[in-house]
Amino acid sequence: MGTTRCQIITFLWRLAGYPEFNKDILIFEDVSVDSYYAGAIAWAYENGITNGTSKNTFSPDKPCSRAEIITFLYNAKMNNFYKI
Repeated sequence: MGTTRCQIITFLWRLAGYPEFNKDILIFEDVSVDSYYAGAIAWAYENGITNGTSKNTFSPDKPCSRAEIITFLYNAKMNNFYKI
């Protein structure tokens, strides 16, 4: 069974210690502010870990490819969130 994009971003957010995020930055039309992953996605976008799948979408339920996972990890490392 695969992992979705929202799950991977949530894993990273939790690994970083649930850092604060700007609630006003949640710009993706397909991410509900009430979802368990909204904060994680807002944090990841705000910190350059992800741009989404388009200007207005994140595709939270899309299976996450290995390439996307590596990109998220690389971007998180470049922003010094983890000692990977």
